[in-house]
Amino acid sequence: MGCGDQTTSSPTTTTPDSLTLGARFADGFQAPTVIAAGSPQRAPYVLIGADGWPATDVPDRIEMTVTQGDTVVHTGTVDRHGEDHVIPYFPLVFTPPTAGDYAVRSAGMPGRHRLRVAEASELDLVQVGDQMVPVDTPTIADPLDVTPICTWPDGPCPLHGLTVRGALARRGPTALLIATPRFCQQDVCGPAVDVVVAEAADRGGSWSVVHAEVFVAPDDNDFTLAPAVTAYGLTFEPSLVVADRDGVVTAVLHFTLDAVEVREAFDTAV
Repeated sequence: MGCGDQTTSSPTTTTPDSLTLGARFADGFQAPTVIAAGSPQRAPYVLIGADGWPATDVPDRIEMTVTQGDTVVHTGTVDRHGEDHVIPYFPLVFTPPTAGDYAVRSAGMPGRHRLRVAEASELDLVQVGDQMVPVDTPTIADPLDVTPICTWPDGPCPLHGLTVRGALARRGPTALLIATPRFCQQDVCGPAVDVVVAEAADRGGSWSVVHAEVFVAPDDNDFTLAPAVTAYGLTFEPSLVVADRDGVVTAVLHFTLDAVEVREAFDTAV
């Protein structure tokens, strides 16, 4: 499993006033933004307790509202997500109409969270509707000087049979997970590889699912970024990109993911 193991409590149905929103994505203030205008964007939040730490005793769902100035851009209910023993999170999905600063509030919680939205052309990240980037990724047969090709605790996971370039040359949908289980630094990243491996096993042979590590040779203290990380413009992990049979991106999950979101992402591609 990746990092972020915590003992979780049974979810509650009310939101204590002592909880506040905590971003688990690059919001443009703590780090350069990953949120782009003009297409659906996903912003995962945790709830922060009075002690300043992410809470585990949280509601099943929360109401969230996004505003730009005095204009309400989005309002709706966001369900709790997260695998067992991982800090629960709430993935807000909304479409920012323009670049600029926004505020996010949750009903019953004090304060707000500010986030900054950029023009899509200013970001290197692939967006829904873009073509998936063909890149050579390490495989069992050809590690491409990446060692190890997989830091999954049980050894190389079964998602290293094809490169992304080779996957896109096949007929059928493609999914790429960029993640480093051993070196994950997000407290909500969870067992990303485990979840995607399980989902890949449930899909038919038409699917091509690839895992790529983040670093070239971490066991030798070489933390140079692997080619897939650069090709997809990432400054974080994990990241899951799903594309249809034509190589058009249909879903993107950054920073954290669980089995429910992964299945929904795979379902967008045919």
